[in-house]
Amino acid sequence: MIRLDLTKKYALAVSGGVDSMVMLHLFANSDPIPDFFVVTVDHGIRPEAQSDCDFVASRCAELGVECKIFHIDVPSFAAERKLSVETAARIMRYEILDGLQADAVCLAHNADDNAETVLMHILRGSGAKGATGIRRQNGKYLRPIIDWTRQDILRYARDNGVTFVEDSTNSDTSYTRNFIRHKVMPLLEEQIPSAKRNILRFAQNIASDDDYLDLLADIDSVEFCGDTACIPCELLDQPMPVAYRVIGKTFRRLGVFYDIEKSHLEAIAQLASNVGGKQVYLPFDYVAYNDYRFVTLCPYRQREQFLFEIPFAAGRTDTPLGVVEVSSEPLPDSLRIAADKIPGGAVFRTRRTGDVFTKFGGGTKPLRKYLIDRKIPERDRDSLLLLACGNEVLAILGVEISDKLRVEGDGSYIRLLSGAGERGGRGM
Repeated sequence: MIRLDLTKKYALAVSGGVDSMVMLHLFANSDPIPDFFVVTVDHGIRPEAQSDCDFVASRCAELGVECKIFHIDVPSFAAERKLSVETAARIMRYEILDGLQADAVCLAHNADDNAETVLMHILRGSGAKGATGIRRQNGKYLRPIIDWTRQDILRYARDNGVTFVEDSTNSDTSYTRNFIRHKVMPLLEEQIPSAKRNILRFAQNIASDDDYLDLLADIDSVEFCGDTACIPCELLDQPMPVAYRVIGKTFRRLGVFYDIEKSHLEAIAQLASNVGGKQVYLPFDYVAYNDYRFVTLCPYRQREQFLFEIPFAAGRTDTPLGVVEVSSEPLPDSLRIAADKIPGGAVFRTRRTGDVFTKFGGGTKPLRKYLIDRKIPERDRDSLLLLACGNEVLAILGVEISDKLRVEGDGSYIRLLSGAGERGGRGM
């Protein structure tokens, strides 16, 4: 097992299977013993999953190790998101592991798992990144026994009396990994006894090349803000191997390490050369937008949170997108409007299909076309606060007022005190 840093706290993901139970035994019998706790997850797939969690908890109690048990409903999540059970389980499991208070999360992948993973990625048409296989460390994720073969692990369990449970799904070849493990690999090794070793050697060679290309992918000019990143389009106008790694490194900085496939990288890179407003939805709850000078990556938020209607009123009005203030006195960063021209029934809301806007100075066009002309990124358009009556947009707060609210004498002032709509609009 790799050398552990005794200044760090480790979380061990333990399923009860032989790999993770051997990893637990190694930690518990280290000298000195590192600071660690165990996490086990009931995925809601197998009837015996609860008893497996109980087995892990019981063994931890014998060792005096803290054990945290999580229960998730993978089948329902997979059906809801139209994902395979394997993919859904991985997404939900990593959501739990990502949130653990630990310096490193230890996973019990081994050398055989690594060879199988490389082969799976190649068969799926992966690029070089997928062909590098499972890295010993990837962000906060650490794999202490990645160099051990499955035979090494079974031998250690036998010699040290390590008890474990068998996962009934491990023999189900309807799962891709199990098909590779039980059907494909044995046939390969029948013809080429060194097949696994050769696959791993191939992965190591690719990893060296990949590491060098990663050095060329400079993301210093990428703008990060929380869980959002803006990649300058010129970074994606580089040779494809470098552009793809710019995207990959950006996602890793955002904490997204899994389910990024070559098809996603290709689609995101193409955004940089397309016209503004295009977008790519990704399976790990992120979306990529063409923001004209940038390609922006951010979590996908359901538009339903922006569906509301609040009647127009002078003074202060609270909305889900911020506080609107309407006053007869000049206000900083406000739009000037003819409040007496606002028809009854006007409301504050967000955009809808069929909205039209008469820009200041004249000329009515679909709101969508106006927003494109103003180069307002697609990702921001649903969160613009509008003053509207029917399908007629009278003001886009923080952007512009309709010519129909043009001030011809005394006027009022309107502004959004906070929210996504503030863009330093024109004061008419």
